[in-house]
Amino acid sequence: MSANYAQRPESPPSFAHLRRMTDDTGLLEHALGRTPRRVEGYCVDDNCRALWTVTEWLSLDRNTLSEEDRDELTRMADIYLAFLLWTQPENGWWHNNIAYDRSPEDLPPSDDCQGRAIWACADAWIRLDGPQLMTAQHLCERAIPTLTQIESQRGQAWAMATCAHLLEAADTGVIELQEAVKNELKLNLERLEAMFTGAFRHFSDDNWHWFEPGMTYSNGIFSWAMLRTYRYTRRPDTLDIGLQSLSFLLEVMTAEEGWLRPIGNQGWGSADSVSRWDQQPLEMFKLALALEEAAAAVSLPEEKDSSQLVTSSIGTAGKQSVVSAASNKAGVNKRTELTNHSHYRAMRDLCRNWFYGDNDLQVPMADPTDGSCCDGLRKNGANRNCGAESTLSYLMTEALCRRA
Repeated sequence: MSANYAQRPESPPSFAHLRRMTDDTGLLEHALGRTPRRVEGYCVDDNCRALWTVTEWLSLDRNTLSEEDRDELTRMADIYLAFLLWTQPENGWWHNNIAYDRSPEDLPPSDDCQGRAIWACADAWIRLDGPQLMTAQHLCERAIPTLTQIESQRGQAWAMATCAHLLEAADTGVIELQEAVKNELKLNLERLEAMFTGAFRHFSDDNWHWFEPGMTYSNGIFSWAMLRTYRYTRRPDTLDIGLQSLSFLLEVMTAEEGWLRPIGNQGWGSADSVSRWDQQPLEMFKLALALEEAAAAVSLPEEKDSSQLVTSSIGTAGKQSVVSAASNKAGVNKRTELTNHSHYRAMRDLCRNWFYGDNDLQVPMADPTDGSCCDGLRKNGANRNCGAESTLSYLMTEALCRRA
């Protein structure tokens, strides 16, 4: 990718690379450069991400996409739904890894994958239409009984957000839920909301405002899930924790120069250190997702005047801070109440800028001419392989930034 792509395009990116990575079975997981690596096969993780991505784009204003792109995304949604239908047995637990010859790989079920897939199917049920809606509903309803069995914290975050999403859609008449299913979702939502509230309070202190003792991957999912839950439950503590944790995450992910910086996977992040390399596109997408959800949360009429972003006190208690405060370029004032949704959307757009070169090495990560994205940013440059997860992270971030 050359510097010619560093300028953020006004028109939507191409979906050519997503088409390239998708065959009649599903979305392939990895690529060598931009060529699909069939030997690596498929996974539910990426196919449910792909379903969510096409749902997001198809849900935007109809004038956003050409009719040709809409038809192509609708066709790919059929493929991803068929893959999810094929890989979900009667017990509701998806089998994550599938070889290229379509044989299941002998790996245990993944809680993170289960939560992610339930969310994608619930979102498709709520936002797609026609025959796809029926398939998504079937997949989601078969998976709902597994919600109580998900044990990983990220899987539980997906589960909590899914419960809120479905209940809100039922209350507004978008979908219909049986009373027994509603009650099951409400019980799970209350349990998980209390669990994440307790986890945040347990691990937080004057210098650390997070749900775990460290930060690893997909960190923005926690703040997003709390804020998505708040939109349904309207519990002030849930809003405060969602915004406070998001503020802290922004501190950790903001470089001194003002651009955003994903937490590197070579060491991750703790109260003592934050790894700089390797940076993954997924982290920028999840931060953009949380920021967009914050914009929606603070725009709610009941809370617009009273909610505030509670910022971290890192570095103010006589302890050397290991994270960088956001600079004027990022637009963060750590001691100012932030109730205007436009602030969060401005920060969300900085996540998109990272893909176009506003990053540590000033190199573009994404190519809008085919919609591909490099798999990571390393100390010596971009990882030029353009696999499914990174490409979907870029396309989802672009879609989020095109919301009204």
